[in-house]
Amino acid sequence: MYANNNDKKGSVAWFKTEYPLIALLGLLYIALIGRYRAFDLDNSWFLSFSHSFWTRRIETDTFMLRVFPTGMGGVIAFGKLAAVVQGVILSLFGWSLTAATLISITFTLLSLALLANVCRRLGYSANFTLCFIALLGFTEPFIAVSQKARYEFLPIFLLSLALWLAVREHIGFSIFVATMATEVEPAAIVIPFAVATFLISQNIHSKRLRTPRLILRILMGAAAAATVYLLLHPHIFSLFRSADWSALKNGEIHLPGGFVTAYYLVNKRHIPELALLLVSVAVCIFGNKKHLLLQWPALCILVILLLSTLLRWANPAYFVFMAPFTSFFIMQALYADRYRNWILAAILLFTLPQYAYRYRFWSSRDAGFSQYDENQINAAITREAALIGKSPQQLNLIGNYTLWFAHPDLFVNLNKDVVNNSMLSNADLLLCFDNPLDPLFTSSTTQEIPCSSLNHIHYKPAETITLHGHVLRLLIPTNQP
Repeated sequence: MYANNNDKKGSVAWFKTEYPLIALLGLLYIALIGRYRAFDLDNSWFLSFSHSFWTRRIETDTFMLRVFPTGMGGVIAFGKLAAVVQGVILSLFGWSLTAATLISITFTLLSLALLANVCRRLGYSANFTLCFIALLGFTEPFIAVSQKARYEFLPIFLLSLALWLAVREHIGFSIFVATMATEVEPAAIVIPFAVATFLISQNIHSKRLRTPRLILRILMGAAAAATVYLLLHPHIFSLFRSADWSALKNGEIHLPGGFVTAYYLVNKRHIPELALLLVSVAVCIFGNKKHLLLQWPALCILVILLLSTLLRWANPAYFVFMAPFTSFFIMQALYADRYRNWILAAILLFTLPQYAYRYRFWSSRDAGFSQYDENQINAAITREAALIGKSPQQLNLIGNYTLWFAHPDLFVNLNKDVVNNSMLSNADLLLCFDNPLDPLFTSSTTQEIPCSSLNHIHYKPAETITLHGHVLRLLIPTNQP
């Protein structure tokens, strides 16, 4: 419900009950480091874009060797802003998975803080805001962003910042920030449309600006962002003309409904969240809350759903761009102040058990490789480089994707879809495991190449390291006929 007069004084305050909750969420996010999708390929893949761009000014994909438009193809068309953010910080603290995850956690928590302040500035009570942040912060979209090195951490922060600027009536700057999210990832194109919908809807109710003037400010903000994008990617038009768009059509998974369908229906564990959203819609239709269907949260959901259907990108990671609006709409429909404690308890019971299970699941198996593990592998690579007569930075290495953090320079993923026999024979060093790392995959369902599949390549064994029960072998190709 909207805040009463006694709560208005605190509607723009920063330090209220929602911020201790955000701090608790931060502790949960930190506890899950290495225990949530620890072996996700994208952790190495996206960070390889940032490392190549920041350290060697290479804009293409040197890890999976994909060419734009498949897999973004590096930062040649999108992602330079995120690469700079990760590059600036990780060049100081080291290119480790833990450090990269802490960047994502920081930006996720800042996003929650901004969204909490947006909620208060819109006049909602502290109790409503607390429940909204709990629902948003404990559900998987925000958990997933906080635990990955993918680039979603920056678009969701820019979305939150754009909404915060919007409620402060900085219209042009708000749209500029929202549109810049598109530079980070193409799917983030939904963000400026959602923010524009928010601005137009709010202006219809407040009538602070004449509609033509509002539209002009929106267009000016978008134009300014487009100018910055072109400065970052001056060759984008020639790149688009020369791109093999048929490769994108054949290589990507497309679904009706795009990432919304992928999040709710492909991953069956999210069906309860879909049911909660549908219940909220039913409450609005059959209750006395039909007006909520014409307010900005519902309208933003509709806009993003339509755009997702047009884009057809079936990557559930992008659902985080919609999550703030679905959480706000659900709270609008179901929140009642007299039941606030029960609602908060229901949110916690609805969300926390899956993370307790995940923590126990990965604790009883293998978490991601630690900084110590990465240092141990790096030391072995350095020793082999000295024997070969090269510096570690000159070493052409092909290895399992999880080992990228131990040797970010000149590292190509040992993947069935990436390497061929010629590449394997001409590498300086091969790094492979006897078995797939992720217990959720088998040799038939993973693209990893185990050591046993390299028998057709002439090599001499170098070192063997055991990491949490996994046997890692360092092999030196001999280039023999």
